[in-house]
Amino acid sequence: MSSLLAHVAAGLTLHFCRREQQARRWHASMALPVLLAIAPDFDYFGIWFLHLRYAQRYTHSLLFCLLLSSLVYLLAKRCWPTWNARPGFLVLSLAASSHLLLDMLVGRALPLMWPFVDNEFFLPLAFLPGASHTGIISYAFWRNLFMETGLLLPILAAMLLLRHRWTLRAYLPEILLVLAMWSGLVCAAGKMLYT
Repeated sequence: MSSLLAHVAAGLTLHFCRREQQARRWHASMALPVLLAIAPDFDYFGIWFLHLRYAQRYTHSLLFCLLLSSLVYLLAKRCWPTWNARPGFLVLSLAASSHLLLDMLVGRALPLMWPFVDNEFFLPLAFLPGASHTGIISYAFWRNLFMETGLLLPILAAMLLLRHRWTLRAYLPEILLVLAMWSGLVCAAGKMLYT
């Protein structure tokens, strides 16, 4: 699976990609896309605390993500009808669906089309190393987390640059430094994943 840090970063990126001026700064409304970005993994609470075993993790389906984001959107609209910083349905549904994309990028097979199709879908290549299940004090956990973060953050930052049409010239030294670091991480990740 992808790391919690990657899911939170995706939710924050979607919050900051919104058009409204309030969305360009830190605001309480960023909690909704972040929570939806990690929501499909809430079934772990049943696994950890109730010792449930699922044949398939149905929370990792498009239907679950769309239903949950619809519910959150309707609740937010009803509870805070005049809240201008409230995220729209598109941002919320993309935040929930970003979880599925990130999990597929680490090579997970997911029941995307459940309940219409029982098959699990996967990408033929793993593009991200993902979170290691070896424990928080292991070398593999921190190595994979560092590589995943290093690979994802430049892509998410580029989304923000493109969305808000920020000039590249103003950020050129930072961009060149990040691209140099990113290319090293891509080479390291490729060597680790495919050797």
